[in-house]
Amino acid sequence: MNKAWLIELGREGARNLLRHKARSMLTLLGIVFGVAAVIAMLAIGEGAQKSVLREIEGLGLNNIIIDSTQPEASQRKQQSNGNEDRLLSYGVTWKDMGQISVLFPDAQFSAAHLVKGKVYFRGVRQDAKVLGVESDYFRLFRTNIMRGKLLSELHNQNQNRVAVITEQIARELPALGGPIGQTIQIGKYAFEIIGVVKMAGVDRQVFIPYKTAKYQYGSTYIAAETGGFEMTRNEIGQLVIHIYQIKMVPEAGRVIKRILSQNHTSPDFALKVPLELLMARQKTQRIWNAVLITIAAISLLVGGIGIMNVMLAIVMERVPEIGIRRAVGASHFDILWQFLAEAVVLSTVGGALGCVIGALAVPLASHLTGFPGIITPSAVLISITVSWLVGVIFGLAPASRAADLDPVECLRISSI
Repeated sequence: MNKAWLIELGREGARNLLRHKARSMLTLLGIVFGVAAVIAMLAIGEGAQKSVLREIEGLGLNNIIIDSTQPEASQRKQQSNGNEDRLLSYGVTWKDMGQISVLFPDAQFSAAHLVKGKVYFRGVRQDAKVLGVESDYFRLFRTNIMRGKLLSELHNQNQNRVAVITEQIARELPALGGPIGQTIQIGKYAFEIIGVVKMAGVDRQVFIPYKTAKYQYGSTYIAAETGGFEMTRNEIGQLVIHIYQIKMVPEAGRVIKRILSQNHTSPDFALKVPLELLMARQKTQRIWNAVLITIAAISLLVGGIGIMNVMLAIVMERVPEIGIRRAVGASHFDILWQFLAEAVVLSTVGGALGCVIGALAVPLASHLTGFPGIITPSAVLISITVSWLVGVIFGLAPASRAADLDPVECLRISSI
């Protein structure tokens, strides 16, 4: 079977299909829309996966992150005391950190101090979380310096009033010429903005030197409430534990969670293990891909049935032609290949058009879902291959039926 013969067979199949253009185009629609839907869904799925995985990996797959959270039950109990003032201690403590460090002596620990002072810029309140961090904090995450510079150990030792803000906050500050060098108010102290960063998984945050936060703001926060005061104490606002052996991270996360659960009677901490989040996301993505494949299979099955239906009708219409071809020397396999070629041409053209329409639909799908669309070569190759196989599988039965027709009976029908 030489290449020239295959090309001629394809051309002959295309010519026969073009005799009934409207019918051929309607038959193509099932394959076209099935493949287009697959291309668009796979592109959005791929884009969503890469975006989420990039965010998770930016948190550091070797990290275990523990945030102190004030439990709602404690808040309600605090409010129910009326005029009675009392100190509410919550969150991660130095005792927790000491116990964890004994079990994981080779791990790197970075404790951040939570500052509850309100943030203002030129008298306008800013929705931001303030953390006092040491200089090595930024190296534990994927940190991109957009402008300026990071906090240094010198800033920490000197307890300088300098701040690094995230890009989300910087975009909203009405500062002509950019935020670098501007002053931001945190509580009763003013801080100079020296840097703007972009960090995965970090939204609206302000970072100041750890010692500045600890010694100028302290661990106890007093807020005036109706009829009394709310006093809260938090020793460690956030604790980041960097495990150097990544295979130990999931087990370390479970051990640390047990320690914290034993030490804390109320849920005043949130433990996050980026590696486990990544694994869970990958599992979800595999399920999502299976769903897409199932939808694609159903769409292409419907398209394949349409091709089989049309090809059976074509065989019945061309019975006299089959008789004449057999009479002039065409073999059983010549007839088989002729009609199979027409089915394959239909499905292949439908697959190609589906890829084009699917690619054109990706920007619209990206706009509607909010995720970037990424068309991979493998998705296109798989779609074309599957559409070709649909033509072969669903075209084989009509082609076999045409090849099995009795030449004498075909010529008798043509003479009627």
